[in-house]
Amino acid sequence: MELGKFIEAFGHRISGGSEFTWQCYGPDARYLDFESEYAHGSVIFDAKTQGVYEAEVSAKEDGDDNLPGPYRYFNPDFKSAYLRECNERGIDPDHAWDDVKWTVLEVSEDFFEKANAIFNNLPFDRRIQVPLDLDDDVVLMLALEAHKRDITMNEMVTLILQQAIENHKNHVNDK
Repeated sequence: MELGKFIEAFGHRISGGSEFTWQCYGPDARYLDFESEYAHGSVIFDAKTQGVYEAEVSAKEDGDDNLPGPYRYFNPDFKSAYLRECNERGIDPDHAWDDVKWTVLEVSEDFFEKANAIFNNLPFDRRIQVPLDLDDDVVLMLALEAHKRDITMNEMVTLILQQAIENHKNHVNDK
């Protein structure tokens, strides 16, 4: 992902920046801060290639426990390097601050939508987009079943994922 898309998602509201001092992304890693009236954000990128390693966004705290986020996105090509350095430093990569954990987004478009909405205090879909790679025969089977139920393909996949999550919760609770 290119840096420009992330800067656009944050409305070009750069408020600071510095060298990123961890080693996991190499010597050219830089950190940009963003701030609006409603949110904070950051992007870690490569100063030479302009490629993004990770990005974060969170609403400003005002005592509201229902604030969106915090959300984090990783470039999948570099996430394992970050996790290795967290392990070496004894840092929980899921820990954002206090008792708050990151919600990691795996789809960059999902991050862009949420970051833009949070930065501008706009409503947005808080569900998390999940990348799926399905074989053609599975897609056809799902499409036919969705047609029988008179629902969209997305609704069909959502039903299946919700059922899988419930089955997993029940299985874990049974142990």
